[in-house]
Amino acid sequence: AIAVVSIGIVLRKAIDLGERRGRFVSAVTHELRTPLTTFRLYSQMLASGQVADEAKRTRYAQTLDRESQRLSAIVESVLEYARLGRRSGAATMQRTTAAELLDRVRPTLVGRAERAGMALELPDADALPAASVRADADRVERILLNLVDNACKYACDADDKSIELTAEARDGRLLLTVRDHGPGVPAAERARIFAAFHRAKHHESSPSPGLGLGLALSRGLAREMNGDLRLLDEPTGAAFELSLPLTA
Repeated sequence: AIAVVSIGIVLRKAIDLGERRGRFVSAVTHELRTPLTTFRLYSQMLASGQVADEAKRTRYAQTLDRESQRLSAIVESVLEYARLGRRSGAATMQRTTAAELLDRVRPTLVGRAERAGMALELPDADALPAASVRADADRVERILLNLVDNACKYACDADDKSIELTAEARDGRLLLTVRDHGPGVPAAERARIFAAFHRAKHHESSPSPGLGLGLALSRGLAREMNGDLRLLDEPTGAAFELSLPLTA
């Protein structure tokens, strides 16, 4: 009986590994296909001299630049996810405050929201918790940018185009919450929302690109800082809470 159970466990793990590899290959292949096709087409046209109009040449060059940034982001996300749990984060953890963290990330987050035609609302400096946390500011910025980016992608059609970022200290933790007023996360998808390379079914046909890796990576980065990332149970919209331990 023990042998049968052991074999079953091994088979289950092998199947799970195969499924994860399948999701990885499918997601990465899907995301690479469009930028690579654009690169091949536009670079051939520019190299062969088919584009004589200077305005078109400039536009094509700008498109190639955007697609190169997209490719870089895909590669960096995959590599960053692969590094989770394989490094020590102690070297980059520094004592900081909510005000310092939000002051650092404000331009990036506000810029992302504005490009999507949305407005990011952040708390005033005097309303922020004064307590300190020990965190990696780069990782916090990446997590918050992922959350704001998701809000821009999936709540862009909402009547209320605001995104709210709030901060509070509670039970020994700094809580940074990003809320939008979009369709939210269906109950059937909530259990898998943090799975790597998983995109909710109602988002699979979305024109917004994505590996389905942002939330899995963000939670992993949060846990490397002894924090966590969770989806809150909200009646409308989506709300994600990043928690970081306060220092004594």
